[in-house]
Formats: sequence, structure tokens, C-alpha cells
Amino acid sequence: MPSRDIHKDLLGKPIRQRRPKYEAALERHELQNVPERAERIRWLSTVIPKGSGYMMSLESARVFQEAKDCFVYGQFVATLVLAASFMEHWLGGVLSAAGQHKVAGQGLKAIIAHCRESRVIPSVLCDKIDALRLSRNPFVHLKPFDHSHNLGQRMLSRRMHPDSILESDAREALVAMYSVAVHAKAQV
Repeated sequence: MPSRDIHKDLLGKPIRQRRPKYEAALERHELQNVPERAERIRWLSTVIPKGSGYMMSLESARVFQEAKDCFVYGQFVATLVLAASFMEHWLGGVLSAAGQHKVAGQGLKAIIAHCRESRVIPSVLCDKIDALRLSRNPFVHLKPFDHSHNLGQRMLSRRMHPDSILESDAREALVAMYSVAVHAKAQV
């Protein structure tokens, strides 16, 4: 039977192909979120350094790009985790290139402490990264319910919706990520 007959009934009338409901629902959802994503892209355009190119490993490059992509699509926890991961990769690479292999592999807390002590990046940036690390930790390390950096505890203390806190964290994480890339680039 020729392939053109597959979409016709026995009497030769065309069979109407129905679109799956999930596709229509997905399309509606996508269209409803375009203005929010566009606003996030506009904001990113004010944060991303102009005319900067970065040489980095493929893993670091993917983390760098996906942190931005997750933010655009409103995946704020992923943005925070990926941006912190990038900063650990990037600063660890800077320290490793300077012969500080041991501290480079000890995690973000040790890397920040060393960067602060050695003035690899400005101390205000170290403070920002450390605050983001504390916000990130409950998402990557199990913490007790009443831990001060858990989202629920931060929501109660700030009297803010968790989505607002997470979006703020994500914005701060991206600002710090781009700042690390620019400041530490001179060290490489």
C-alpha cells in the first residue's frame, strides 16, 4: 500500500490527524511564559560582560551556558547550583594553574577562603560567593529542617515567597558567576 494512502480511510477520505493534548498544553504554557523569559533575557543582557570570550573545559562551558539557560526558563535552583559549580570549576582551575592543586580540589568553601586570603578576586566577591554557597548547600547537601539556610527557614525569616527568594538567589548567582569569569580571567 502506498504511503499516501495511510492517511485516508477506506472510502478515500482524508483522516484528520489529531494533535496530542500534551502538545497543545505545552504550546499554551510556552506562549504564556514568553514575556517572563523575555524579561529575564533583557536582564541578562545587562549583566553579561560585553566582548568577553572565555577559554574553558567543555564541562565548565556547559555549566556556564546551562546556568544562563536555566535562569531564562525559570529554573532558579538549577541556576544557583550550576553557577556555584562554575565558580568552583573556574576558581579551582585558577588555583591549580598557580600550583595550588590541593586547595583547588577541596571544594568551594576552601577555594573561597584561599581566594580571599591570596586576593585572587576582590573580597566583596568572595563574600557574595560564600553567601551563595550557603544558599546552595541545602539543595546539594542534606540539612536538618531547621537549618538556617534551608529555603523554608529563609522564607520564614524574610517573609517572602520562596519563588521570589530563589529568583533573587539565581540573579545574584549569575552576577557572581560572570564577575568571577571576568576577575579571574586576568589570573589565568
